[in-house]
Amino acid sequence: MPMLKIHYSLESDLKKDIVDIPAPDEINIRVSNLVLKTGKGKKIAKGELIAEHPSRFGGAYHAPVSGKVTKVNYHHITIKSDGTDNCVEPVDLSSLETGKELLRTLQGLGVDVAPLSSASRLLIINGLNPEPGISVTEQLLRVELKTIEAGLEMARRFIAPEQTVLAVSAGSPYRLDGAEIKQIKPKYPNSLDALVAKKVTGKEFPEETRIMSVVDLYRIGKIVLSGLPITDTTITVGDTNYHIPLGTPIRHLVEYLGLEVSSGDKVVLGGPFRGEAVYSLSEGVKKADHGLFVVKAGSFPAIEDATCINCGECVLNCPARIQANLISRYAEFEMFDHAVRHGLHSCLECGLCSFNCTARRPLLQYIRFAKTQLMNQGAGEQEQG
Repeated sequence: MPMLKIHYSLESDLKKDIVDIPAPDEINIRVSNLVLKTGKGKKIAKGELIAEHPSRFGGAYHAPVSGKVTKVNYHHITIKSDGTDNCVEPVDLSSLETGKELLRTLQGLGVDVAPLSSASRLLIINGLNPEPGISVTEQLLRVELKTIEAGLEMARRFIAPEQTVLAVSAGSPYRLDGAEIKQIKPKYPNSLDALVAKKVTGKEFPEETRIMSVVDLYRIGKIVLSGLPITDTTITVGDTNYHIPLGTPIRHLVEYLGLEVSSGDKVVLGGPFRGEAVYSLSEGVKKADHGLFVVKAGSFPAIEDATCINCGECVLNCPARIQANLISRYAEFEMFDHAVRHGLHSCLECGLCSFNCTARRPLLQYIRFAKTQLMNQGAGEQEQG
């Protein structure tokens, strides 16, 4: 069987409109590490609050369908849809002045408000597709411009930038009202926020700079125009983008879209470099998921918990110039303070280390494990703002 061919291009050939996927009969929403605001047996309307984020700026989570909560555990809430359009009343944002009350209202409607928490001289809009094979960003720029500009207007009220720059793929026609254009070579990992900021400013981690994605602005714009919370995400599957209710089980998508998943295949949510293989087709899609891929058994070398052979490929391919081989070994043996001293928090989580690892070690997974453990201990990265 031929090996899977991987390319680094972020270009997309958009010929189709975004398709709405209808909500399934049952929704599974990931709620790990969230503060639950509902319980088993409760009847809820679409858009009703079900969980809050424990961090200062994290967005809340809401029911994507009207129905009854049938199961609650540490990892998931399951909601059985009643098939009705019973929905919460929209919030009138136009009556709120720019300030803390409006910021907390947006957070309560599902927006991660860290980028809006303080003013900044420069606002950069990341308009590149996030990973190869994912075309969500350019699709939204093509067909949802009005909504994105509504989100941009709201973001400008908080950030008050002197300059706004839209970073797009070289040769693309996309524009935003009042934003200068910076064209960037559409090759992964150039779409990572830190690298986009460097391309725009010429500096690493520039001061007085905020960076937001087109998806961020689209979600804010939807809330501004509708007054309703975020209850869906946009995902690329093959050559088409879909609006999908949060918590929709992968099994429903596989059946609805006619995808072939055989024993031994891996279903990946996210991108080919940064995505995660789901452990069950009952797993529901999350806010941050923008791609779904089926990796056929035997088409790509499997990740193994093997010993590092010190070949240095991960170091040579790291855009953050850190020693992923060394950091991952510290993480593997839970020596997190050593991992931090060697640049754990400088990792951009691009996934290139794991992809290029000769021994096929799970480098990105070890690094994410260390960051999560430190965050749970209250020693993670400082929140923006």
